Amino acid sequence: MLTLALASVRLRWASFVGSFVALACGVALLATSILVIAATAGVPDQARQRFSGAPVLVTADLNADFTPATGGDTQPTPVPAQPGLPAALLTAVAATGPTVQDRTFHTQLADGPRGQVGRAWSTAALGGYRLTAGTAPAADDQIVIGGGSPEQVGRTVRYVTADGPHTATVSGVTEPEAFEHAVFFTDAQAARYCPAVGVLAAFGPADAVRRAVAATGGAGVARVLTGAERGQADPHHIEVGARLDDVQTPLGLSAAVSGGTAVFVVAGTFALSIAQRRRELALLRLIGATRRQLRALVHREALVVGVLASAAGCALGAAGAAPAGRWLVDRDLVPAEFTVPVTWWGLLVAASIGLATAIGGVLLSSLKAGRISPGEALAEADVERRSRGALAFRWVSGLLVLGGAIAALVLTARSWPDAAANVADSLALLLPVVAGCVLLAAVLAGPAIRLLTGLPALVARLRGRPAEEGGGIVWATARQSSLTAFRRTAATTTPVVLVIAFAGCLLGSIDTINRSQVSEVRHQLSAADLVVTPAGTPGLNRAVVDRVRAVPGVRALVITPTSLMSVDPTGQALVPLSAAAADPTALAEVDRLPVVAGSLADLGPGSAVLSRTWPGSPRVGGTVPVRLADGTPRELRVAALLGTGAETVQAWVTDADAVTGGVGGPALATRIDLRVLPGTDPQRAAAALHSAVDGLGARLATPEEIWSAATDSTEQASWNALLMILGLAIGYAAIALANSLVMTVSDRRQELSLLRLAGATRGQVLRTVAVETLMCVAAGTLLGLLGTAISVGGSWAALTRLVGSTPAMVPWTVLGVLAACCAAIALTAAVLPAALALRGRDGRGILRAAAGAA
Repeated sequence: MLTLALASVRLRWASFVGSFVALACGVALLATSILVIAATAGVPDQARQRFSGAPVLVTADLNADFTPATGGDTQPTPVPAQPGLPAALLTAVAATGPTVQDRTFHTQLADGPRGQVGRAWSTAALGGYRLTAGTAPAADDQIVIGGGSPEQVGRTVRYVTADGPHTATVSGVTEPEAFEHAVFFTDAQAARYCPAVGVLAAFGPADAVRRAVAATGGAGVARVLTGAERGQADPHHIEVGARLDDVQTPLGLSAAVSGGTAVFVVAGTFALSIAQRRRELALLRLIGATRRQLRALVHREALVVGVLASAAGCALGAAGAAPAGRWLVDRDLVPAEFTVPVTWWGLLVAASIGLATAIGGVLLSSLKAGRISPGEALAEADVERRSRGALAFRWVSGLLVLGGAIAALVLTARSWPDAAANVADSLALLLPVVAGCVLLAAVLAGPAIRLLTGLPALVARLRGRPAEEGGGIVWATARQSSLTAFRRTAATTTPVVLVIAFAGCLLGSIDTINRSQVSEVRHQLSAADLVVTPAGTPGLNRAVVDRVRAVPGVRALVITPTSLMSVDPTGQALVPLSAAAADPTALAEVDRLPVVAGSLADLGPGSAVLSRTWPGSPRVGGTVPVRLADGTPRELRVAALLGTGAETVQAWVTDADAVTGGVGGPALATRIDLRVLPGTDPQRAAAALHSAVDGLGARLATPEEIWSAATDSTEQASWNALLMILGLAIGYAAIALANSLVMTVSDRRQELSLLRLAGATRGQVLRTVAVETLMCVAAGTLLGLLGTAISVGGSWAALTRLVGSTPAMVPWTVLGVLAACCAAIALTAAVLPAALALRGRDGRGILRAAAGAA
């Protein structure tokens, strides 16, 4: 049977071209996605890092012990605000050999690059810094600029730290390093700016260092790193790792979407291929082939095509890995040194999925072909009839999937609206909506076409004419052809539904989530007149805060970030949650938080204002057990509950319950919201505020500018999501659309010739094909919009309950462009082959064939 399958594939290769192309493209997309995901699993090695010159590193790692609610061993959880290494540990490790204490803190030169940090000069040798001009800092008013120019030596420069502006003389400059932009101070000056030691470089024996750490706190306060583990202490290493982790989620979703698309498309393509060969399969039944042999033949043909297509797809995927990596680099989603190596196991996984897809895609079609008796097959070879079993399967499976998705959306909106504010959870809710629409595409395509073409038919009926005459002969013929050739209509409609539904559900949900966050910020700042935000710095220093507060006639709300640790809903772990410290009076007067219970007036020491998504479903007046950012246990009374999303500030506390310092120095304020008090001239207040923040790494903005910036950032995030998650799937669906239409041309040659024989001109025939194709594309677009409406509506309902009034976002422009692209692809794939098939055909060939048969 395998020999027969090989011969069948070799002799009837044209019947398998569509399946081969669809499967090869699917394997190529999966292979590329798998290879890129594998490349993001590890941080690329760098020639030099901050602590490359230290054999042993001791890093601050204070842990809060937690015992799960179900019992078991105590779990240590690192605290968000590390207080630095204890003095006793520093002394003990120093006894094992030479040590260098690293203190890293915020420092920003007036014209320096973004993200500069201050460090002690003694740590420069650890990263391989070498002076290119000048000398090391010998006094507290001298600095060395990493990557500076020799012309800067001897100049007086201005810089800003967490406590405000300072001036210093540049004593020297070093060569630039890729892993950081550093400004070096004397060890004494660095200790004043940042008392906490975050990392201790030790040059003694590693075993002796471990024993010293174990004797002065052990793993509960510090970690000992050697070898490749030392990279974990480098901020650049940590930042790169976080960026790669952020890319893994959309890449994984892209692979899942591509895989799901491949299953639908390949299954449909195999089904179409087998349907085109029904007469051939019927002849095999007539000459004695059993149903089992027929199924085995089809399976082996699929295996042959699967092996060849998987091999071709792996080759294409390996070739596309490097361009995919460069695409991520060009969009600054991954570091510049990111590369995508080709691994044998990644290609093997993609090839295995391709083979499984080929076998699974042909399974239902082979069962259907095997059930047909020889007489039935010959009788149906030229007449397309719907299978009741296939219709029932699509109706039942489609309604079950779509109904389950709608039920999940309703349940989420009512009980867990915070899940809709999380992008990953929202994607898990929208994928079943897309799957349901795809399953129902074949059975709903006819009703959708009737709905879209109902207006001309209605006009004709009102005039007393048959409905088929409403749009002219071309329109009527195209309408009837699309309604009767259900297999061709389904093959055209399904990829369009995939494209429109995927794009609409994904982008619509992401845009709605992002816009809800903008709406939340807009509502919060609706009472503010001005806002002070960082300008090229990670936050606002103390001088900015003090000067803004000193401006008369202005109420200032200073927002300082912190964290609170709480037990997760499962009771199995401590998790850090975002929080902010603020003055209660200013919070109530300047901002408008979405309070749903309680009052901001009750906020004070020992209390907190929590989001209603806080674990444990807190109630106003009750208490919640938390750990402060440094791990200190505390019981806080709930003063009020907010309707905020899970990705915004989850808790507001006073300075008495906030830990805002530690490794890296004091925390910087993220924003200052300002309200001009009655009786104060707004223009004079704005001028005074401009003068107060000038030259301190801050800028004065209006709330409208903050909203606009937030909107721009969400739009960019949406486009990145579209390109990363949907780009491959949309490209694949477009290929499948063209592939399916080209495959059906051979079936339409006799149909097109009959139209010519009936008197239709070549132009009328081609216009009929074009109109029919556009009807199918329009039906697919309508069904895709239906899925979009369900998904976006579910997200909007949940987010409205969570944050209040917020708009539902439908990406009409993107969907319009995608629909136009689908129409262009479909027209090209349908009209061009039809035009080639009509060359020299005027119907006489059919008459000659009929005369010969007679």
